[in-house]
Amino acid sequence: MSGPGAHRARSWRAARLRRFALYTAVVAGLLFLVGLASIMWGAVQFAPEQALRALWPGGDTFARTVIWEIRFPRFLVGMIVGASLAVSGTLLQVVTRNPLADPTILGISAAAGLATSLVLVIVPGTAIALLIGVGAAGGIGGAIIILFLAWQGVVSSIRLTLAGVALAAFFGAMIVALISSSRTFVQLGLGFLAGGLYGSGWEEATAAAPLMIPAVLLAFVLSGRLNALALGDDMAAGLGVMADRTRFFALSLAGGIAGLAVALAGLVSFVGLVSPHLARFTVGDDHRYLVPASALTGALLVTSADLIARLVIRPSELPMGIFTAAVGAPFLLYLLRFRA
Repeated sequence: MSGPGAHRARSWRAARLRRFALYTAVVAGLLFLVGLASIMWGAVQFAPEQALRALWPGGDTFARTVIWEIRFPRFLVGMIVGASLAVSGTLLQVVTRNPLADPTILGISAAAGLATSLVLVIVPGTAIALLIGVGAAGGIGGAIIILFLAWQGVVSSIRLTLAGVALAAFFGAMIVALISSSRTFVQLGLGFLAGGLYGSGWEEATAAAPLMIPAVLLAFVLSGRLNALALGDDMAAGLGVMADRTRFFALSLAGGIAGLAVALAGLVSFVGLVSPHLARFTVGDDHRYLVPASALTGALLVTSADLIARLVIRPSELPMGIFTAAVGAPFLLYLLRFRA
């Protein structure tokens, strides 16, 4: 193919790639700054050079303990949670063809939360690796239930969304009832229902990363089919993509990765809604760019919210979910008013 049309297509692809590279560089730079602030600031403060030296063996033992054993792994867990929720939201928005889709709104987070809280109440002290597996299974189970309720020969995006909203309310009520019956209601309820990274460390990071990284890579591999699915089922079929099979796989992947995040941080809301839209404003709708850009955006959003939650009333801290909701709720209203 040659001529003016081919030249315009190449120019358009080059411009989109430049926007993606610029967006990635800016978000990665902001994420580095948030990470540096996260290891420097807290109940005890460290200078930048002291904080960076503590990431390597040797030097001040106290700084090394605080930063390497507590603050740095917590920052990594925040990145994992944010990236997981963002990619889940990206998948859900294309599967449902609904710009307001989100793991929380569609009930997937609540399904994972119900499975996780059930284990927390019945078997306190459950190993984090098992808890992550339960959360992921709960998220996948919730996604399958939603898909089953929405299926009537074909999957309707409207039925899919309405089924998710109904299940979110139902599962959410069950979570509150379950945790209210627990002897550890205050501690468990605050950390889980509002969302937070209390006590997150290397155990959580090393247990979650081997699941999160392949899941994000799978979403990226699926990006070509997601692009076709976004054009509509008929167009996707014309391009050789089996829409229902792709929808089932993407929905299950979204459920599993959201469940992983719920097991780590509880019911953190709106990250899966906000992150894909912030990335889409710059990199566009091509999921080959949108999936990694959304993952970075989600990581930045959650780690920033966690940093603020730790600093507002230090040495105590607020639930991180308060701040993601403070950003997400107005953003949802903006989408309803101007974008939906």
